[in-house]
Amino acid sequence: MFAFATAVVFWVVTVSSASSGTASVLIGPLDERSLLTLSVFLAFAALCVGLWSVEAPRWMLPLKVIGIVLASCAGALAALASVLTVEVNVTPVLHGGCDTGYVVVERAFLMGSSGTVYRQDGAFIVTQVAMTSGDNAYQPFSMGGYAVTEEQGTLTIDYAVNRPVASMGVTAGSGTSVSLPVLDSRTPQCGLRPGADPFADPIPTRPSAEPATAPAVESDMREIIGASFAAASGTVVDASGAPLDASTLSMISTPCTEGAGTRREVQIGFRTDDNTRSVERILAVWDQAGYEKDRAMHEDIRYSETLPIARLGIKDTSSIDGLIHLTSASVCVPAG
Repeated sequence: MFAFATAVVFWVVTVSSASSGTASVLIGPLDERSLLTLSVFLAFAALCVGLWSVEAPRWMLPLKVIGIVLASCAGALAALASVLTVEVNVTPVLHGGCDTGYVVVERAFLMGSSGTVYRQDGAFIVTQVAMTSGDNAYQPFSMGGYAVTEEQGTLTIDYAVNRPVASMGVTAGSGTSVSLPVLDSRTPQCGLRPGADPFADPIPTRPSAEPATAPAVESDMREIIGASFAAASGTVVDASGAPLDASTLSMISTPCTEGAGTRREVQIGFRTDDNTRSVERILAVWDQAGYEKDRAMHEDIRYSETLPIARLGIKDTSSIDGLIHLTSASVCVPAG
């Protein structure tokens, strides 16, 4: 145990010193500070056990007792430091349900909190790129109080510094912000969900389902398409290069096959700064909304039997026309 703890300390210190303090070790929820304090505590605990179990001549007993006392005191200090440093929250920064390659390590102490933004450079190696802060022990990233936007290869992370600000909703341009470059050299993991504030007001119970109406269906459709555009990489534009706005998209009505009434449908083609990345992020948004997955004829499909938007489809035809084609169809809206 003593040798293992010493090896961990040596590894952590070597990584930090070799990079002049910019790189550090991050293993799961344990960052550099947590690893050092835990390793020192384990090393002194192992030393105490070793000294206690070693048979010593009578003339060496005073030295043995002194060694045990000193190791115990040092171990107690290390244990206290561990209590104050080990309780941290490590949160991946998400954009559109996909990880960005950045993580935030947050600590709360007394009435404040601090965070360190790291870039993931390997399985256990990270590099510090920014610092964050919070008031009243609020940890914005682990509690989901942040928003990420992407434009021209730059991620802008806006976060709330306290719970009252977060309760009003964090959007682009609100709160404190950090700007970081997009990490294009990595493949993001999608389908992730941000953290939630355990002290936030509970989500109100949704009333029982009522017959769909055209205004409600159109509003829901614009909302899901707007969320899809927001998750895309960069600005969403049509084939001519004009920016698209979900609130102004035209919808068509088609007869329902299962009875009287009509469906609302949207069919659009658009392109983004990175079509492949955008498709991944848009699908992550749909997955988070509760849709089931399907795929047919090179088209990724999401469907639901309970949500107002019954079907969503997306197909990346960048190699043919440089566009992403998105389709959306609502449930049947009764006539009249």
